[in-house]
Amino acid sequence: MTALYAAELLKLRTLRSTWGFALVTMLFAGLVTAGNIGGSTPSERLDPGLQSQIALDIAFPASVLALLLGIILVTNEFRHGTIARTLLATPRRGRFVVVKLLAGATAGTSLAVAALLVAFVIAVSWLGALDVSFETAEWVDGAWRALVAALVAGAFGSAIGGAVHSQVGALVGTLVWMFVLEPICWVLLALLDVDGVSRYLPAAALGGMVDSENDGMSWLRSAAVASGWAAVAAGLAFVRTSRRDIT
Repeated sequence: MTALYAAELLKLRTLRSTWGFALVTMLFAGLVTAGNIGGSTPSERLDPGLQSQIALDIAFPASVLALLLGIILVTNEFRHGTIARTLLATPRRGRFVVVKLLAGATAGTSLAVAALLVAFVIAVSWLGALDVSFETAEWVDGAWRALVAALVAGAFGSAIGGAVHSQVGALVGTLVWMFVLEPICWVLLALLDVDGVSRYLPAAALGGMVDSENDGMSWLRSAAVASGWAAVAAGLAFVRTSRRDIT
């Protein structure tokens, strides 16, 4: 298992898409951090909660990108036809799915770490120039939540990729669900006066983990629901991958 995991990490390091995702994540981190600090009033910058908010705000784009990278990590095998050789080296398909989930979680966490490092450097430098003290405790409180969210998102993406196998289908389907279909569900549930149910949908649960306004479910419940959806997708990935005829 350790050797397989190491091989997946090597694949991640050698994929151009990984570095592309990392670059985009860091750009988003810089923009979000600059927007939070530059768009705040002097009194708002003195609020320690702003620093926790910065970490959580960059966690949303980082988590979305982690989700997409997790999908690509699995579906690349099917798109480029390397799945047959991979399964020759890893005949146990359940182990293949588990290793992909671990690699997706690692990729997501790595993206979040890169984003947080960029945000940290910008925040410390900018706030220091404005004579605003950097509150480490507030930053850490937002940062660890961001890391967990990206970890879950990366594993969730790998599970979706393992359940769908088609790269285009998985990527387009996930984006359409997150930004079109699920928001429509929120509206319909609100019209039926059961809008509380919408918080338990996948995108809402992931968003709840990085909600800097603390609106909705608690962080712990959001994390549990998002992890539950990831577990369901992982189960589907195991079934689909185990039954698919690969030659």
